Amino acid sequence: MDVKTKGERLKETITLLKKLPEVGVPTSSYVYEQIKQQMTLWVSDGPAFDDRFDFGTHWGDLKLPVKAGRVASLNLVAKHK
Repeated sequence: MDVKTKGERLKETITLLKKLPEVGVPTSSYVYEQIKQQMTLWVSDGPAFDDRFDFGTHWGDLKLPVKAGRVASLNLVAKHK
């Protein structure tokens, strides 16, 4: 199995973290810090990670793969009222 390089992981992390403020998640928020911390571990050769975060009005499904060819993602899904 080909594993993502640290550079690939860092590039994907920066892309996702830059998008969060664009969709209304402040960089000072607790959930932003949680995600950033998990991504930092992943960039430093951490294991694959898959979890759901509570953004209040939305759920955020974070997927951090280690396999080359798979892209990190953070999908926001509105909660049902």
